[in-house]
Formats: sequence, C-alpha cells, structure tokens
Amino acid sequence: RAALAGRPDGPVFEALHRVTTRHEIPDRHPLELIEGFRMDVDRVPFSTLNDTLTYSYHVAGVVGVMMAMVMGAREQSTLNRASDLGIAFQLTNISRDVIGDAEVGRCYLPADWLREAGVAPSDVAKPENRAAVFAVTERLLDVADDYYASARFGIAKLPLRAAWAIAAARNVYRDIGSVIRARGPAAWDSRAVVSKQRKFRGVAGGGLDVLAQRIMQPSNPDALSREGLWTAPALGDATELPAGDLTPAPSLT
Repeated sequence: RAALAGRPDGPVFEALHRVTTRHEIPDRHPLELIEGFRMDVDRVPFSTLNDTLTYSYHVAGVVGVMMAMVMGAREQSTLNRASDLGIAFQLTNISRDVIGDAEVGRCYLPADWLREAGVAPSDVAKPENRAAVFAVTERLLDVADDYYASARFGIAKLPLRAAWAIAAARNVYRDIGSVIRARGPAAWDSRAVVSKQRKFRGVAGGGLDVLAQRIMQPSNPDALSREGLWTAPALGDATELPAGDLTPAPSLT
C-alpha cells in the first residue's frame, strides 16, 4: 500500500510504483491479487462454482486485467475479456493439478459438484474416486471453455504483437484441457503437457485468430454477449486504498 501511495521501499516496490503509475493501473488490482494469496493462506473453502471463479479472478483474472492495461487496453469491455482469459487459465491449472493439490490438502473443485458425484472433498485423491473426480473436472473444463471463447473477442483490441502472443498462449493453454479430456480418469497419472507440435499449431493458429478477429469482429466487443460469466464489480474502475497503515513494512531479509 505504501508503494501504491508513492512511498516505495526497495527496488521491487519501486518497480511496482513505476508500473502502476505509468500505466494508470488502479490500486485495487494489485490488492485484489494479494487477496487471492490470502484466500490460499487461509484455506478458504470452495463450496460452489462461484467460489472457484472468485478465487480464479483474484489469482489470475486480475493479472490478465493488469497485463492488458500494460499493453494499452482501457475499454471496460476489453478488460472484462482479459479477466475472462485469466480465469480460464486458472480453471485449466486447477483441472491439471486436481490430484496433486488434493494430496497436500487443497481442493479447488466446487464441493457441491463433488458431493453430487458422490465424493467428499477430503477424498478427492483416493484412487477409487478417480472416475467421479474426472467427471467433475471435465465439467470445470466446460466452464473454462466458455471463458476461453469470451476472451477471444478481446484479444484483437491489443497491439498486434501483443495480441498474437496472447492468442498463442490462449490456444496452447486451452489445449491442456484437451489433453486432460483425452486421458480420462488417467489424466493425473503424469502431468498434462502440450507437445511441441501442438504448441506450434497453437502459435500459428493464434496469428490467424488475431487476423480473423481484426477483419470480422464488431467494433464494440460488448456486442458479443458475456451473459452468465463471472465479472468483478466495476472492473477497471479506480478505487481508494483500503484503510490501514501505509508505512513500509520492515525488511524480511
């Protein structure tokens, strides 16, 4: 908070201050990311899909928003799409790491979905539940696909080079979900990765996606509905810092 208020302490916080100032990133966004860290530290429960989406925004969606602002995006509609891509990435991360997370006591799958499938959140890592857990994970990947689809319509609003890079990342990361689906309940026997050949296709396809969107997309991304997708309140608006001591924290070294 001190760095955002113009009193950075050390090179890391000086960098934060410079970037947020230069690119007019609202104070709320770095703080929202830290809130995501708090959710992990406090082991916040994920009872519903909304809980999982809220967490995904705080640890990844808001990163997409800040990256888009660094790339020059300012339109609310474009920032919403950037948030969608970050959320999609995080849902893919969750799906890829379900068993590894469960083995260290973490579960990001919605608890109500697991119970519908007959699995207690504490029993996700048990081999006998693998098929049921896969069915829940596949359901989460379906949700991720909705966010990947939405994000596609914001990428063309970025500068060309940045747009191609982000489109390529979108294609490659989405393909991790395809690998998980193809493996079925054996999805977590080894880490799901995308081959070099598939990555190349993702990069090439990203370039084509950007060109197609620039030619065909309506000038207003809001014309392409985001109905039903999770959205942070007043996304992109500047807000005041939360109350608290703005004195730089003591060094941890």
